[in-house]
Amino acid sequence: MRGERRRPAPPAADATAVLDDLALAEILLRLPSPATLARTAALVCRRWRLVASSPAFLRRFRRLHPPPLLGFFVCRGGRPYRHRHFGDPLPGAPRDEGPLPALDPTFLPVAAPPPDAAGAVRRCGDFSLASLPSVDHWALADARDGLLLLCSSCDRSTDGGDHLELRCIPQHFAVCDPLSGRSVLLPQRDADMYIGSYYLGATLVITGDNDEGDFFSFEVLMATYFDKGPLLCAFSSSSQEWAVFPCPATEKLYDYRVPWIDDGARAGGCVYWVVHDWEMEFQHLLVLDTRAKKFSTMNLPTSDMCDKYDRNVKVVRSEDDRDLRVVALARPKCELHFWRRDWSRSAKGRWLKEDVVKFMKADGILHFLEGGNGCPFFGAMGLRMIGVGEGFVFFKHNDTPWVYVLNLKEMKLQKLPNREMYSGYAIPYRMALSPPLPNLDQEGSH
Repeated sequence: MRGERRRPAPPAADATAVLDDLALAEILLRLPSPATLARTAALVCRRWRLVASSPAFLRRFRRLHPPPLLGFFVCRGGRPYRHRHFGDPLPGAPRDEGPLPALDPTFLPVAAPPPDAAGAVRRCGDFSLASLPSVDHWALADARDGLLLLCSSCDRSTDGGDHLELRCIPQHFAVCDPLSGRSVLLPQRDADMYIGSYYLGATLVITGDNDEGDFFSFEVLMATYFDKGPLLCAFSSSSQEWAVFPCPATEKLYDYRVPWIDDGARAGGCVYWVVHDWEMEFQHLLVLDTRAKKFSTMNLPTSDMCDKYDRNVKVVRSEDDRDLRVVALARPKCELHFWRRDWSRSAKGRWLKEDVVKFMKADGILHFLEGGNGCPFFGAMGLRMIGVGEGFVFFKHNDTPWVYVLNLKEMKLQKLPNREMYSGYAIPYRMALSPPLPNLDQEGSH
């Protein structure tokens, strides 16, 4: 009616008050990115935050919006075991018995991170091990769905020069969300379960992927070497207990002695270690299926691969279930040789030579190679790969404390900003929003 005053429109935040949580979730699923979801839910109201942080909702959101790659966490000497560097005391000489220094991992953002993820990139760059429970010196072990898995590093007093002691089993594990800063400390294991074992690696597995279940749980799988073969130990956040899984198929895989085993890398639902023994003349991949919790072996692309490339062989890290790839560094020629596992003809699969990347002419290569004797050829002989994944290759040179990263798309070499004796690996980090970490009732959880 003319002249009648209209009622003011209700605030925009109240427009969804008539909707139930399922309808609100359907609306939030249409937001374009994890960063937009986090910012929107935080600004509107408590109800939106509760719906947006539901484990079932976040699983659906991740399927619709693949988590963007923000960058890489690169270990700075932080490993659960240490190698002797130049300047370390010789065996039998007086040495520092104190613990290893806690070195924060370096975060290397991708060249063009998502424009709405600037805050997340900044928080990753500010991540510090000081935010973790102060029970030990920490080292980065794995990353999954936006969470970091960290394990305690050894102290110098355990380093007696013996090969097994250099890979001693971590005493503590923690799971951390670098975006929120919250972390949980896992209960300690029964030490008697691991007498005679040494550490291969650990991986974080997100469990409870059922859309009907509104709960969040995870597992930490720790691979060790016991007696004559690999051994699997698992922690479940649901039971809050550690358990040992028998692996009869690989129980006596190496029944003569311990072979050379690399750091390992995860690709899809499996973790792969390159295994090599010069004297026994065998080399293969040791495979851990994280779903079935079983070990197996797989042939490398060529029978003499570790010998031909002087063990400069890596599995390409990937967080999803894409094709399995292996890359080898041909050092004299500065070439990267890629193979892909083809499953199209049989379930067993076969290796196909996929690509050869020549990086001798990459931007910044001369400065990199001249770190070794000032000669490109001899400088190339000091190269080794410390990590490969998401289109980036990380190198360490024997004659320099720096780590370099090669962007395969742009063919540019970049020197990381922190000068340290790197001995760790590079782990890709994707922004995948996670529900609040479960309370494990451990003293020191933040």
